[in-house]
Amino acid sequence: MTMTPFTLLLFLGVFLSQVDGREPTSVTGLKLSRVVILHRHGDRSPITPMADEAYWASTLPDKQTLEAIERTTEVVKDSDLNEFLDSSSPRSGMPTESKHLAKGGPIFGQLSQLGLFQMIALGAQLKAELDETLGLSVEPSDVTVYSTDFPRTLQSVQGTLMGMFDNAEAPPPVFKVEASYTQIMIPDPQPRNSKEQVALEKVLTETEEFQMAEESMVPLAKKATSILRASGLLGQMADSVSFGVGEEKDVSNAAAAADKPLPWGQLSEVTKCLLVRELLPSSITEEEQKKIMLHSAGRWFKLLRHPKMASLAMGPFVRLLMKVVEADDGTPVSIISAHDSTLIGAICALRLENPSVWPEYASCLKIEVFDAPNGGKFLRISLNGEVLGSTELEGDLFAVGEIKRLVFDSAGGSEKEL
Repeated sequence: MTMTPFTLLLFLGVFLSQVDGREPTSVTGLKLSRVVILHRHGDRSPITPMADEAYWASTLPDKQTLEAIERTTEVVKDSDLNEFLDSSSPRSGMPTESKHLAKGGPIFGQLSQLGLFQMIALGAQLKAELDETLGLSVEPSDVTVYSTDFPRTLQSVQGTLMGMFDNAEAPPPVFKVEASYTQIMIPDPQPRNSKEQVALEKVLTETEEFQMAEESMVPLAKKATSILRASGLLGQMADSVSFGVGEEKDVSNAAAAADKPLPWGQLSEVTKCLLVRELLPSSITEEEQKKIMLHSAGRWFKLLRHPKMASLAMGPFVRLLMKVVEADDGTPVSIISAHDSTLIGAICALRLENPSVWPEYASCLKIEVFDAPNGGKFLRISLNGEVLGSTELEGDLFAVGEIKRLVFDSAGGSEKEL
């Protein structure tokens, strides 16, 4: 695949950027015992079906490449969700297989060649960082792996592992990838994990403040949608997908949907995919595309910053995350492959400050786990090297117990035994 200078800059940006953030709190007296990596998948084709299927198929890795990286993992999909769900959840006892519309199809919503390159580069970078911070040469046996059950996230973590442990002189290791927990690893599972979340999404999107922000952006949504439809870039089934907190729509009536602007999540992802490949119609300026992305991101933050929404949408994932953080299984590294919505949902649920930029493809939320002499555990969390403070706690080193209290007690929820 040939990369233009513009595409190459986008590819390298997350790895070459220098972060001007806070000075990390001293960890004198604490011992770094574990690092949890929560990363977004790499660049992908649009989830929204597009007209030129042949072009988008040409952006994907070939079958031989995918088969080669797939041989390095054993994917587990039948573990029980119940330990992370409240007993009242309609998902209790249900199969773990994901049916989410954003999962994509054979061509759309799939990891691209560029995305695979990004993840291999991320893996190599992480290996060097982990060897240095942990003070040991991280081996395959030191790593546990989790992923949502989407092809693009599974292939992304396979790329990450290849970048970490690519050794042509030895047989490739086989990693077990736990992919049973998709329904709690994204804030917008389909269907939602509780009727309470459905009702709260409706209430929050109908507030005067939220509606005013929406109304101010309607002209841009109509303009961008009209241009995309007139350009012939969108496929016939473009109105058949639905995803995003507060953006569910009736996909059974495509004719009615075609008379309305595309939801913000779709506008954002379609224009982003086109921009990266220099295919965005010139009548949609880069500044307008940026406004679309910022508004879409703002919607996620506004909704997930609500304490009860954060608990409902991401509480089960935080339980899983805390189990990984506190694990005493002899593996100092855990990798979780997921989505931008997972990273943003986690940032909101953990009451972390908003990052300076939206997590781009291959972004990495790093959770460093420090052990205190008294047996307590503390977390320091960074996004692409930018240490994140808390919206409610002092400093940037947080006791695990305080994190749990913020997520569950302050939202009126209850923490299950971990």
